[in-house]
Amino acid sequence: MHRTGRSQKRSSRRGPLRASRTSIRSGTRAVVAPSRTVAKTSLKIRSESAAVRKKIAPRTPARSRAGSVKSKVDVRPATESIRLAAGTAKPNGAAQSTKAVAAEKIVHTVEIRPAGTVISRRPMVKRAAVQHLPHHPIVSLRPPAWMLAECHVSPARAGDQSEILQLLAGLPTPPSKAEFHAAVDHPDHDSANRLVARLGARIVGHAEIIPRTMLVGKTAVQAAIIDRVAVLPECRGAGHGQRIVQAAEDRMRRIGAMIGFSRTRIASSFHDLGWSVLGRDCVTPGRPTDILARLLEAPQREGDTVTMRQWRHVELPAILRIYRQNASRFVGSIDRSEAYSRWLVSRGAFDSILVALVGHDRYDLHETTARIVGYAIQSGNRVLELMADPEFPGLDRDILARVCAEAIENDRQEIIYESSPADPLHQAVAGVENTVHGNDRMIVAKVFKPLELLTALAPAIATRLAESGLCETLELGVDAPSFRGSIIVANGKGTVHSGRVGRSYLKLVDAELARLLLSQCDPQEAAAAGRLEPSTQIALKLATQIFPRVPLWCPMWDDMPA
Repeated sequence: MHRTGRSQKRSSRRGPLRASRTSIRSGTRAVVAPSRTVAKTSLKIRSESAAVRKKIAPRTPARSRAGSVKSKVDVRPATESIRLAAGTAKPNGAAQSTKAVAAEKIVHTVEIRPAGTVISRRPMVKRAAVQHLPHHPIVSLRPPAWMLAECHVSPARAGDQSEILQLLAGLPTPPSKAEFHAAVDHPDHDSANRLVARLGARIVGHAEIIPRTMLVGKTAVQAAIIDRVAVLPECRGAGHGQRIVQAAEDRMRRIGAMIGFSRTRIASSFHDLGWSVLGRDCVTPGRPTDILARLLEAPQREGDTVTMRQWRHVELPAILRIYRQNASRFVGSIDRSEAYSRWLVSRGAFDSILVALVGHDRYDLHETTARIVGYAIQSGNRVLELMADPEFPGLDRDILARVCAEAIENDRQEIIYESSPADPLHQAVAGVENTVHGNDRMIVAKVFKPLELLTALAPAIATRLAESGLCETLELGVDAPSFRGSIIVANGKGTVHSGRVGRSYLKLVDAELARLLLSQCDPQEAAAAGRLEPSTQIALKLATQIFPRVPLWCPMWDDMPA
C-alpha cells in the first residue's frame, strides 16, 4: 500500500535518514547512500622543517544493533603517525642515525583543535635560559653638595610646628599633634629647649631637651634628657645629627645639668661623641596565659590578704609614696614631685592604674582603714610600671598575675612588660633566662660636670661606708681627661678635692668615668678589660666599696607619648 500526497513529500525529505516502510515489512535491508557529500578531513602536522598534510579518507558509517549510526575513528600509534607525516621529509640514502632523527623529530605538544590535530616539534637540545636582570647603575651614596653644607642649629620658632611634626613622623613613636601642642604645659617647659637644624630655609633636623631631676641612688641631681633626635632621611650622613647633639650638649650645660641622658637605637653614634653606654631598656613580651601558669606554679606569697581594684584620683599621694620607696634602689629614675605627678596623670599617657590594698576597702582620703601597698600602670597591652611596698615581698608577682587575668578577660593575646633589666619578673614573663631582644633601646649618658656630681654624691657615699662598718679615713683619686681629683671620707663625712689624686688612684677615660660615677661600672671587670688602670690594689678595692654596682632604670611612663 502506497501513501501519496503530503506523506510522499515527507518521506522523500526524510529518505536519506531511514529506509522505506515497504522495505522494512519485507525484511530486506535497504542500503541508503548519504545525500550529502562528506568533506575529507586532514591531519595537519607542524614540524620545524615543513608542514606535511596526510589526507585520511572518511569511512562509511556502520549501523549498530540498535539501529544507530556510529563513525569509526582510526586510532594509530604515535610513532606510525609521525612516520607517515615525516616520511617524505627524509631524503633517500641519508646516513643519519636513528638517535639524530629522534632528536630532531621529538613531539613536544599535541593539540586537538576543531580545524584539525596539530603536532608541534621542538629540538631535544635545551636552549640557554634568558635572564632579564635589571640594570642598576652604581650611584654614589654621598649626599649632594647643598646637603653637605654646615647646618645652622637654633631654637625653633612658633611657625616651625607643622614642619617639625612632618619631620618627627618618621620616628618609631612619633608624637601626635595634640601632644606636641600640649608640651607647653610641662612644668619645666622652655621654648629654647627645642632645637632645629636648618639648611637655608628648610628644617633638616630636630632635638628636644627636657630638664629633669634624676636620682642616682638616693641623691637627686640636676639632669636633662635629649629626646626625639631626628634628621631627614635624604640628609643623613652629612654630620647634621652630630651638630644637633653637640648644640644640645651646650644647651644642657647652660641650664645647669650635670648629666645628660638619652634613649636611642644608634648608641654607636653617641659613643663617637663621648657618650657612655650605660645599659638598655628591658622590654619583654609574653602570652598572658603562659605567664599566669608560671606564676601559679611558683611558691605563693604568705602574709596579709591583698585586694586589687582600679585607682582613684585621691590616691595619687599613696602611689607617689610607693614610687619613692622603690626609685632609690635604681640609677636613672626621676625624682617626681606631687605637682609633676599630677601633670603626668593629666597627660593621659595610660589606660588604667591598678592598686593593691591591705585592709578594709573604703573611700578614705588618709588611708586609715586600707593602705595601698602596690600599683601597676598600663597602656594598652604594655605594663609601664609595676611597684610594690618593700615590706610585702612577692606582692609584685600577685599584681602581675592580676594584670594577666584581666588581659585574658579582654582577649589580649600578648602583654609587654617594661622594667629594669635586673627585675626578676622578666624571666617569669619570657619563660627563659635570656631576656635580651633586638628591639631594645640603649640608654646613653654623658657627665658634663664631674666635680659637681661627685660633690653631690659624697654625703651618700660616706653614709653607705659608715653603715658597712668602715670608719677609718679613706681616700681615692681619679685621673681622667675631664676631671682630676680625689674623694676623702673621714668621720662619716665625704669631701672632694680637685687637682689631687694621692697614692691610690684610678686612671681612666671620660666614658668610663661617667659609668663609674653613675654606678654602672664594675671596677674589677673594667680593670681586667683594660678600660681602667688602678695604681694599687687598694685603689681597686676602694673603688668597689665607694662605687658599687646599682641597677639602671629609666621609667617609660614619663616618656610615653600621650
